[in-house]
Amino acid sequence: MSTTARRLGWLALAASGVAAFALALVPGIAALLPVEAVLAWLGNDYFLLGAFGGVALVVLSWMVARRATGQVDQAVPPDPETVPDAPRPGERVDTLLSRWPWRIDRSDREYLRDRLRTAAVYGELAEGRSKAAARKRVEVGAWTEDPVAARFLAESGGPTVTERLRLGLRIDSWTQHGARRTVGALVDGGTDR
Repeated sequence: MSTTARRLGWLALAASGVAAFALALVPGIAALLPVEAVLAWLGNDYFLLGAFGGVALVVLSWMVARRATGQVDQAVPPDPETVPDAPRPGERVDTLLSRWPWRIDRSDREYLRDRLRTAAVYGELAEGRSKAAARKRVEVGAWTEDPVAARFLAESGGPTVTERLRLGLRIDSWTQHGARRTVGALVDGGTDR
């Protein structure tokens, strides 16, 4: 159906609506229509009612046919808003701690140490220390009672020979072992970071 035909259809529908509204509200206009002549020609009031019903059925059929053939443009609702997926806090740390030891490269080791150092510094800040004092305590290993966690985050810390042998037998890396102990010390130390 062309745009012109559609506009003419809407115009005819609007004009019919305005005329019906005017007939209902203005009593003088209804007297101008030849209702008596139409009733005499049809023979009964019910035939007039049937004619209106027939027109209504024709309009209804036309609308059903248009809808069935897809000629009616309908509004399309917008896409629903979604919450963007975001990784949960600590997901990368958990992933690194669950890997096989030989799959952790240098950048992963540095990431784990930096992340856990930051958490330890924040834990010390929560204890009321200044930022410089908190960093110094983490660098020298005085922030915890756990010697493994203290050495893991200390600037010059590393595993002892005994620890290296024990970790080698368990097929574990110093980075993973030290990070697990550090996480444990952070959690036991009362911080939630």
